Amino acid sequence: MTEDNAVPWLDDSEQLAWRAFMNGSQRLFDAINDSLVEAVGLTFADYRILVLLSETDSIRMSDLADGALSTKSTISRRVDRMAEAGWVQRMAKNHDKDQRNRVCRITESGRIKLHEAAKGHVVAVRTYLLDHLDDHERDAMATTFGKVDTWLRENPQARVK
Repeated sequence: MTEDNAVPWLDDSEQLAWRAFMNGSQRLFDAINDSLVEAVGLTFADYRILVLLSETDSIRMSDLADGALSTKSTISRRVDRMAEAGWVQRMAKNHDKDQRNRVCRITESGRIKLHEAAKGHVVAVRTYLLDHLDDHERDAMATTFGKVDTWLRENPQARVK
């Protein structure tokens, strides 16, 4: 067990920053998710998948999971549900019957759903986040979370799983 004096406890300023981020980001993602579900019956996680798929012809399921910051099993379940709705299509890679080599692509129906959802999503992002920030705050947020994202991507061994 780690000794208390070996723990780099947060000072008041760090604690304030951490809690503001934690509470604000959770409320923000909940509000954006709720607005998408209410407006078009699509979760934020599903919206994110459709966005990723719209940016490429097709993508391997494992790459889709990485891009959506999700596990392969979670992506598989979501894609199955979205395929039932007609928004995505799973295909065998190079006619391979091995399920692990499956790729996914967005359908025309999925593109229509994404376009429908994008309008409300943009309004929600502006209403819940961007309209409350000045240019300096927005740029600082992009710089700060860009650094955090880069560090976490480049140092996966530092994460506890």
